[in-house]
Amino acid sequence: MSPSTYATREPIANDILSSANAKYKNRDYLGALTAYTAAIRVDPNNALAICCRGVAYYRLGNERDAMTDYNQAISLDPKLAIAYYRRGFLQYLAQDYQSAIVDYNKSIELKPDFALAYSNRGYAYRDLYGEQEALLDWRFAAKLFKEQGNITKYQSTMRSIECIYDDASCASGML
Repeated sequence: MSPSTYATREPIANDILSSANAKYKNRDYLGALTAYTAAIRVDPNNALAICCRGVAYYRLGNERDAMTDYNQAISLDPKLAIAYYRRGFLQYLAQDYQSAIVDYNKSIELKPDFALAYSNRGYAYRDLYGEQEALLDWRFAAKLFKEQGNITKYQSTMRSIECIYDDASCASGML
């Protein structure tokens, strides 16, 4: 492939990705899936596009293909923190807490201010070892959410922390 051909592919892939992201944002997950797949056809080594397609697969209830995409994205770009986070989320849902923790650890190693990774690792710790094990991660996640201006996630994380100290039972879920 000539350098000019490659130079033309990248803007086309970026345009398709922008369209895919807009569809995803509007909850048109099937449209987003189609657009991400088109972007991947143009640039088959775009790990972020593959990871995003995995999220669309997940939203459409296809966890198997989502996991395949996350694995492929990690294979193409071992430094893509979001791919480890997303794979960890699927492993958490499958109750494979150890593997989820390993992936959350990797996403945090690659992106130390990744508040969601700390928060979700806290849930995996909670389910594997108990609530006290989750506290450190949840406190740090709350601090990061607040610093990053994500007040909704900050408040939600603080509620999870408060539940540990309340006598009443609190239902909590992944952030």
